[in-house]
Amino acid sequence: MNFDKLYAWTLGIVIAFAAAGHLDALQTWLWRAQARVLYESRTEKWGPPNFFSTRLENHHKSDRAKKVKPTSVQSPLQ
Repeated sequence: MNFDKLYAWTLGIVIAFAAAGHLDALQTWLWRAQARVLYESRTEKWGPPNFFSTRLENHHKSDRAKKVKPTSVQSPLQ
């Protein structure tokens, strides 16, 4: 990535706000943006991990097919 251009834009915005005497408004806007990012990145918004449950369900189905049910045949020794 080209951070030189990003740095120049950021510096220009900060200098413009400082020249106008509104650095407090810029800082408030940055805090709100950071709070919004933190709020939207909560894990409860991620949803269920469907790729794990699908894989496990298929695995359990194949295990059930492999299991042999015991029979009730008595051995001749009893």
